[in-house]
Amino acid sequence: MNSDSAIEHQRRRLFVAQLLSFAGLFIALGLIVFVMYERSVYRDVDQTLVQQKRKSLSNTQTMTMGRNPLRNGKPTNNEPNPMRTTLLVFNSKGKITNQAQIGMDAYAYLQYMKLNKKYVNVKRTLTTTSGTFRTLLIKVKKSNTNSSYAGKYVMIVQNIDSQMFALKTFRQALILTMVIFWLLALALAYWLSNRSLAPIVVAWQHQQDFVADAAHELRAPLAVIQSQQEAMLTKPNAKIIDQTEAIATSLSETKRLRQLTGDLLTIAKADSNAVQLDIQPFELNAYFTKMLRPYEDIAESQDKTFSVDLPEHGNALFDNERMHQLTVLLLDNAFKYTASGDQVWVKVTLSANDWKMVVGNSGPTISDEDKAHIFERFYRADKSRNRKTGGSGLGLSIGAWIVKAHRGKMTVTDVQPHGAEFTAKFPRVPKVN
Repeated sequence: MNSDSAIEHQRRRLFVAQLLSFAGLFIALGLIVFVMYERSVYRDVDQTLVQQKRKSLSNTQTMTMGRNPLRNGKPTNNEPNPMRTTLLVFNSKGKITNQAQIGMDAYAYLQYMKLNKKYVNVKRTLTTTSGTFRTLLIKVKKSNTNSSYAGKYVMIVQNIDSQMFALKTFRQALILTMVIFWLLALALAYWLSNRSLAPIVVAWQHQQDFVADAAHELRAPLAVIQSQQEAMLTKPNAKIIDQTEAIATSLSETKRLRQLTGDLLTIAKADSNAVQLDIQPFELNAYFTKMLRPYEDIAESQDKTFSVDLPEHGNALFDNERMHQLTVLLLDNAFKYTASGDQVWVKVTLSANDWKMVVGNSGPTISDEDKAHIFERFYRADKSRNRKTGGSGLGLSIGAWIVKAHRGKMTVTDVQPHGAEFTAKFPRVPKVN
């Protein structure tokens, strides 16, 4: 499986996982809302049934009916049932005995109700051709003073057509809302899958580019060493003094190879967060005075001017090894890109919360296009010159990582009439892990 198909496969997996997550969430939320609403409706109805049960057992008279719901002696299906709550009294044979009390109109609706003794004190929902009813069957003791109820079964009946219609309407609205939200979830899952995968794709591409560039950089010195060694093998009788140039070239490329592998190891550790900074307090003047002293001799040997501007007093916290590495990287870069007679300088300034280290030179000016990429790995503004000076294109990238690890920021600016300055700004007390 190549990288493109692997990325596309991962994108589909993320899309499906997020879509199912949203769909499951909406379905669960919809069910919870519907069940809560349904229970609320039934709870109100059941409370009415319980209240009516108490009234019945305390000899309260039955409730009267509303207007006549019949057309031609039969209930109509296209007209809401006006009846709310009533009582049906059954004898031991299951026959309704109180038709006169409930009225013929109500009886037309309730005549299909059947007595089922096993449902005593059980709330039920019954659907008949006349409508939907919530019922509660009770058994009245023979000792009850109301002779109409005594020793008989009484079914408390409440018409719930309006509640069922409300539940149906609510269910339809809820389903429509869930469909709309599911369509939104479809779009959101697609957007999130692409957004979530974007940094992975970028990291994957960077990894591929890094491996390709590293292989290319390693191949060059190895090819030179191999060619020089093979050339010497063709001259078995030659003296060492005759092969001085080949040996020197091999040693130079070996040194370059060692530096490159060291830089690659540093980058790999940085990417895996395997490098832990050892933050310690340092007096800036003493620290940089000692570290920069050897560069005065280097500048003199190359006929260049080297100047240092340090604060008289002031402390800052940083990692000694990494700060030394950063300073060496910037100064090596400055000396490589300057010619005889040019200037190289280091300036350290201090404020209340921050401190800056500026390394500049009067060499060639860096173009704006190169500035945008100069801290990227393996980037070279002048590839031919960089190879000549032994650069791998990793130095400034490592330097930028060191500054970032100290919670700082590194920038590059032009120097007039020509030259460049690299400025690293650090907090005096970096907040690092």
